[in-house]
Amino acid sequence: MRNGIWGAALCAILSAAIFLAGVSAVKLYAQEIPGTSVGRKAAIGIMSREISAAMTPWKIKGPVRKATEYSRHIWDACELYKVDPFLVAALVCVESEGRADAVSHSRVGLMQVNVQENMAWITKHFPKIKTVDDLLKARNNVMAGAFALSAAMRSSEDVRTALFKYLGTEDERQVGKILDVVGRMNTAAQAGRK
Repeated sequence: MRNGIWGAALCAILSAAIFLAGVSAVKLYAQEIPGTSVGRKAAIGIMSREISAAMTPWKIKGPVRKATEYSRHIWDACELYKVDPFLVAALVCVESEGRADAVSHSRVGLMQVNVQENMAWITKHFPKIKTVDDLLKARNNVMAGAFALSAAMRSSEDVRTALFKYLGTEDERQVGKILDVVGRMNTAAQAGRK
């Protein structure tokens, strides 16, 4: 009985800490999200072009339509979890090359969410995601991936460290590719403002 009470108390304390961390992160990241500064329509256009280009080697049918759909999911997730949509779009470009059905070891979908490490909390936080097939759906994958990236951002001192956490490895080359794509999108956004 005593263990049950202590367990419940610990859960309540952890939940409160996570909530407070999330609230402070919302305030912090709301001011520092470059991809949102151009507005929804322009950002979706920029992300869609990058994702569509990433799909090119795979000869995916309707790449522009799919890339636009994915970009809308990215925007929605990033508004909800307060992460840079250009960073999420860059992860999609580099990690899965815009393939919603991409599977590599235990990583799946557009954002290559690690099923082995994350499925337990995903099913708790996202009641509609119960199976790997559910996680392979583009919107579900982007929501879960953006949520995980947001958590990595909150517990990191910079974007590079957050990406290492998200990827589960300190792969400088992979992070460099992701940041290069973010840079291209930021350049396109700045050009669009002139």
